[in-house]
Amino acid sequence: MSSGTAWDTSRPWADRRPAEAPDGPPPVWSGRSIVAGAGALLVGAFLALEVYGMVGTTVESPAPPEGPGGALLVVPFMGCVGGPAALWASLAVVLPLVWAARRLSGRVTGRDVWWWVPAVAAVAAVAVTAVVGIWTAGAGPLALTWLTSAVLLTGAALIARDSALHGRRLLRTLGYGGLAAVAVFLVGVGVFGAGLATEYSPPKVTAAQLAGTWSDGHGGTLRLSADGTARAVNLKDHEAAYEGHADGARTEYRCTGTGTWTYEGDDSASTWDQRARLELEDCELGEPDGWRIGGTPEGLKLNAQYGDLDDPHWYTLTR
Repeated sequence: MSSGTAWDTSRPWADRRPAEAPDGPPPVWSGRSIVAGAGALLVGAFLALEVYGMVGTTVESPAPPEGPGGALLVVPFMGCVGGPAALWASLAVVLPLVWAARRLSGRVTGRDVWWWVPAVAAVAAVAVTAVVGIWTAGAGPLALTWLTSAVLLTGAALIARDSALHGRRLLRTLGYGGLAAVAVFLVGVGVFGAGLATEYSPPKVTAAQLAGTWSDGHGGTLRLSADGTARAVNLKDHEAAYEGHADGARTEYRCTGTGTWTYEGDDSASTWDQRARLELEDCELGEPDGWRIGGTPEGLKLNAQYGDLDDPHWYTLTR
């Protein structure tokens, strides 16, 4: 008669005794767990970019946003640079998080339960938010940082944990991630199609609406007269300061001068193409093709881009 007991056959028959089974679930630290966690991080980052791209189209912006299609532009970058970074993050952050969750779960409840993972991830996301807070201020951006970090870490840690317990999960993660990306896109199309969300676009203006005095809020003004003349007083030449790696508030980067201005955009198909073009003596301000019109009908803005094209900064005038 056979039984379910496994015997240690490496010893003589007289000394044989049941082989000891490993205590507890399989260990977390394995190559398949690292790869599974990295794959989950990449999928989560792509989905976050897709969602933020859709949300970004509804927010006031000085230039047309890339929208959810912007996520596709970073796919090559994610494959070349994001892959190694995700592997490192999985090893240095995700797996220690899974290990900590299992240790706490064992000590508190006496067993390994999955819901300790999101609890520990929520605490770890606080540290990520604190680091981001060094460069970003405001409750809204910090809350969004915490939520995004918590979701990404939770998803990656749960998949890494599942891989440690049940085997490889990379292909399944990538497959479900692709389906999730399609689902997010379809939901977004439905939301915008049903009118539940609206894409932002600059208001349509006329030359008469642009006439008046504009201010940068720091002592600089620009007066656009109805007769086409313009006068700038103490405006900042941010582009020159950026190229010279200097502080734009310094006196040599301030501009005062007179000249003319014109409004371009009456025949434009899109309100994004509207411009207020300035020609001032001894003073070059704004983009070569003019200041962009932005804001809302109740609060118009003139925006000039400076800095790198890949990471633009904006000089904004309001009334």
